[in-house]
Amino acid sequence: MKVGIIRYPGSNCDNDMLRYFNNNNNEVFYIWHKTNQLFNMLELLIIPGGFAFGDRYYETATSEYVECPGKMAIESPVTEIILHAVKKNIPIFGVCNGFQILTKLNLLPGRLELNNDKKFTCKNVRCVLSSSYSENNKDEILYLQVANSYGNYKVDPNILQKMIENDQIILRYDDSEYNNGSDLNIAGICDKNKLIFGMMPHPERTFDTTIKYFLNKIVKHNKNNDYFKKQINDLMHSEHISYKSTSKYLSQLYTKGSHVIQGPGENAGIIDLGYGYGLAMRIESHNHPTFIDPFQGSATGVGGILRDIFTMGAKPIAILDFLRFGTDENSKKLLKSTIKGISYYGNCFGVANVGGDLYTSNIYDKNPLVNVACLGIVKKDNIIYGNALYDKSIFIYVGSKTGNDGMNGACMASNVFSSDIDIDSMKKNIQKGDPFLERLLLEACCEITDKGILEGMQDMGAGGLLCSSLELLQRGIKKTGKNLGCVMYVDNIPTKYEMNPCERLISESQERMLLVINPIHKNTVFNIFKKWDLEYSVVGMVNMSGYYSVINSKNDVLYSEKISNFKNIRQDWDEKRISNNNVVIKKIRDKTLWQQYDTTIGGRTIKGPQDNGNYSILDIYEINKHILITWGETVDECLYYVRIINDINSKNSNNTNNIFNLYLSAIPKAIVNCLNFGNPQDTMGDFADTVDKLRKDCEKYKIPVVGGNVSLYNATDDVSIKPTPILLMVSILLNKSK
Repeated sequence: MKVGIIRYPGSNCDNDMLRYFNNNNNEVFYIWHKTNQLFNMLELLIIPGGFAFGDRYYETATSEYVECPGKMAIESPVTEIILHAVKKNIPIFGVCNGFQILTKLNLLPGRLELNNDKKFTCKNVRCVLSSSYSENNKDEILYLQVANSYGNYKVDPNILQKMIENDQIILRYDDSEYNNGSDLNIAGICDKNKLIFGMMPHPERTFDTTIKYFLNKIVKHNKNNDYFKKQINDLMHSEHISYKSTSKYLSQLYTKGSHVIQGPGENAGIIDLGYGYGLAMRIESHNHPTFIDPFQGSATGVGGILRDIFTMGAKPIAILDFLRFGTDENSKKLLKSTIKGISYYGNCFGVANVGGDLYTSNIYDKNPLVNVACLGIVKKDNIIYGNALYDKSIFIYVGSKTGNDGMNGACMASNVFSSDIDIDSMKKNIQKGDPFLERLLLEACCEITDKGILEGMQDMGAGGLLCSSLELLQRGIKKTGKNLGCVMYVDNIPTKYEMNPCERLISESQERMLLVINPIHKNTVFNIFKKWDLEYSVVGMVNMSGYYSVINSKNDVLYSEKISNFKNIRQDWDEKRISNNNVVIKKIRDKTLWQQYDTTIGGRTIKGPQDNGNYSILDIYEINKHILITWGETVDECLYYVRIINDINSKNSNNTNNIFNLYLSAIPKAIVNCLNFGNPQDTMGDFADTVDKLRKDCEKYKIPVVGGNVSLYNATDDVSIKPTPILLMVSILLNKSK
């Protein structure tokens, strides 16, 4: 620990403080009062006791003076260092006269007046250290030396009440033979952020280890908190998580409709199919990971989209993949491995791949695109939302152990590439997928959903456990208006190997879910996980603190931040546009690529990728209906087959060979979108144009957008891809024979 001790003329306790803190683990140094810049690394700032400036206020030491303890010190140049420490959240500890100086600087509340007996008193006094600051979390009796005339602590009653509520009283006198007049026998306090501490007794005179322990604890917590803050700040400011560049555009989209159960803002959109059922829809990108590790990048893209669907209580019934690849030899290798990855995950999990498309162009040589969509069927009574709603609810972690794979994946996906990229070094940022484990998660989560005991559920995707738990709380706050917070038990997170606390929290390892339940249902949930051989752990609890806090098994607070401080971030770019006049895009019509996918498992595929046409038809046998799935880069492309069906019937066609003759009409219900763009510094104009057109078309045809995804920074060496929106639309087919 690096400890700086301020020396004022007259600070006669500075040497005692040096001895108190000087041991093999600490680096202790003096800071002269005329210093206003700090060149040493500092982790704890000490303002010692004694008579700084002789408790006098004067122009020179030999001139006339008035007695005013602490006043002279606050005008000293070193005050700049004290205020800098406050700004940088460096803990400060003031003893006796140092306490006086902190009150004079208004860094601590209250004031120190002349003792009741008007005398200087030096004696050993029995004190009580508050349980919040003791090693064993219990009130602790200490015997400390007092040596002062001005130790009578006074504070405004209203401020005192707030101090009590904020747990700012750290030390009280508890001695029948000592009463200096202090309000509530206060001997020591701290500020509301618990980083600035002041006390009258001198722990350095008895070499008290308890006070030193709690100061070490504060410094350690502060260092952990700084590390956590940096890592979390980087995550929260990533485009992939914050949508800081695009949210202002996306908020303008047409998202409403009488049949919309859930629009944008949840893990998936849901539309009403009637007869008590809904259809969950989602589309996501896994572009950056696929370029680095095409097999795992594409496989985990499938895994992530499946979890988004069954997080809502729905059972996945179909996936579709939309691929954009380059034309060079490396791109051909990437494409081959990508299809293997999609096939591996989807086939093993057991979900039909019912459609999609593939286009190639040299503009995608360094930035391939992999967009995966998923549909799921859900009983409306079984819909689960991603929220925590009640005090004392618990967070249950289930699934794969946490590892370093996927670390900072969200940050990686929020940056452009360069041609000299070290692919091998970046593979650690790519998650590893396990579709068998994902299947077990699906079965267990669906079984728990059927019990009707889930308060909320969230997939651990970008930002890991941190973001999933935070999203649950933020949605809960928005819905209930409560001052919800949580405590996360970082040592309870199952890990593959030793990991530091922050890594445990932000790892993006795959096949992990976070459930929110009332503790009374804990054993029911645990028994279901045991049935499916899944590892689980209680990793947190909801409270009413308004703080997101992280503690270890020793109850040390490693990180704590107001949830209200996790604010929406916004970044504005000039709306520049790129020219794509010379870009040649070729559609690849090769059914053999889709033959590697299981396209018929589940028995719902009426028309899939084995037949011609950019559309699919699925049987929703639960309600005796069929749905039409179409896709394209514009709403009009998505409407192409809808119009063919409706046009055939408007002309009373009797062509029984056409599958479309089976249907009376097609009624568009909803769209999800995946918007793939290059570097925002040169493509935000294109993005704005695309979203505006999507808004106008959806309003025109009354087709709401119920969800979507944005992938920016698809650029290498300052060359951005062609703007590539992917839209997927679902329509209800009215069957002539039913």
